[in-house]
Amino acid sequence: MPADELPHGAIPKFKPRDKYHRRLFGGHDDAPFLFTTFTNAAWFVNRPTAMDAMLSSQQRLILANVEDDDLLYGRRPDDEIERIEELKPAFYIPSDRWVYEDTMTKREQLEEIDRCLRWTREVTERIRTRSDLSTQIIPIAKGWEEWHFERCRETFIDLGLSYCAFDVTQYPSEDMVVTDVTRLVDVVNPAGVLLIGRLSKDTLRDCPREVVAATGVNQWLENCQANGTRFSRQKYSDWVTETNKALFSVQAELGDFTQESTKTPLTSNPTET
Repeated sequence: MPADELPHGAIPKFKPRDKYHRRLFGGHDDAPFLFTTFTNAAWFVNRPTAMDAMLSSQQRLILANVEDDDLLYGRRPDDEIERIEELKPAFYIPSDRWVYEDTMTKREQLEEIDRCLRWTREVTERIRTRSDLSTQIIPIAKGWEEWHFERCRETFIDLGLSYCAFDVTQYPSEDMVVTDVTRLVDVVNPAGVLLIGRLSKDTLRDCPREVVAATGVNQWLENCQANGTRFSRQKYSDWVTETNKALFSVQAELGDFTQESTKTPLTSNPTET
């Protein structure tokens, strides 16, 4: 898949059930990618025509099995495949698990990372056998230590996945975000990274150039208010323009992302070119 067709830029995380979110982002030319979670996407599942009514032909949905631990508990690859079948998103981030530093031993961390990778492999391979599904898989890199990312790298290479996601939603500081995503890049050497949970312009400016996309809620929510619970589509356009300038500031210095990235195929399918 060409680099400019993969998620890039500032991407709003939204709730399909919120009518003001739908009005803000539906058919918006400056929101080519939209991000929502497995649980929130259930609203679309229960309303079969709602997603097509909201999204223009130029917009792409990123569906992510990345959410709170209590929602992930008990969820299996069969559930993920069913949700993909129901919604046929352009992109899917599978099989997130919980990995903590203070409350888990290294063995427990390893078990959860391996479970994430094992299920990512299963979901990816099952999707690839389906001619009726064009969903592209974006694997999530789990952990923060070099040895965590080494395990992810091995699986990503084996599956031919060179673009990945990294969740920093619960990170308490900007410095920790930059430190860990830089370590991920050094170890995994991805062609592109989608940063989940952080849209601060200051943070994005400090991230390595491989961070080509970022998604979250708070920043666009604060900057797009019109009155009351309503939002301004023009304010969103203004905000996303400025945020993309911050995100691509490093790329602008070193060369445009889409031009540079075409030298290295970004694909979820080893047979694609």
